[in-house]
Amino acid sequence: MKNYRRFARIGIATKGAVFLLMGIMALITASQLTYALKSGDDVLKWISRLSFGWFLLLLMSIGLAGYIFSRFYLTFNRGDYDGDDGKPTFRRVAYFINGIGYCLLFFTCLKLLFGMPDKDGNSGWKIMLLQSIWGKIIVFIISIGLAVSALNEWWISFSTMMNKMTHKENLTDRQYKYLLLLGRTGRFSRGIVFGVFAYILGRSAIYNMENLPKGADAAFAFMQVEYGAIIMGLTSTGVLFYGLFLILSSKYRNIPIR
Repeated sequence: MKNYRRFARIGIATKGAVFLLMGIMALITASQLTYALKSGDDVLKWISRLSFGWFLLLLMSIGLAGYIFSRFYLTFNRGDYDGDDGKPTFRRVAYFINGIGYCLLFFTCLKLLFGMPDKDGNSGWKIMLLQSIWGKIIVFIISIGLAVSALNEWWISFSTMMNKMTHKENLTDRQYKYLLLLGRTGRFSRGIVFGVFAYILGRSAIYNMENLPKGADAAFAFMQVEYGAIIMGLTSTGVLFYGLFLILSSKYRNIPIR
């Protein structure tokens, strides 16, 4: 099980790298240096165009597989971060949905790695589905799920669950304090992005499915237009902090895999 925990830690660090890059690019855009907003998929596409991008994508694929493994393991095992064997059903569902979401990112990574054609947005069945009432219902359900996820992020950022996610034995009190501060700030900012994205999706489902947003970059763009560069900059800094927290805490993360 030790190797499984190590695999999961690599996945957490990889997830952190994605959020770190998203936060940096959103902060660059907020600073009006250039337009650099990117979703998770766009971050992977940007990596693929770098020198030795294929090698970085290979590492990202391994890391994302590790994170997906940890989500599905937590879905079906008994233990959790708080040490309680009586894991509630809603938490299992949340782990499962989180795993499915990163499966999509993992598939994008594999497509780029193996040079598979990108047909996103051009598929006829997707257009037909989105134009139907069922498409609106699906998008609205996703928006509700994101809204619940936003509330969950805000709850975790202020609860003792954050303390239980990180082992403090190999950290000084000062290191542990600032690591948790990074995590709490990051998760709260991530909740803001989820909440704004949920609002945009819900609005699209009700009024206009033609302008359906595809990624978290739409939430940052909305904040920039509606609330200005300062609010967007603060939120993107928080997302950057979340990515940094995941990378730094991956070594000390409490992985309930036994």
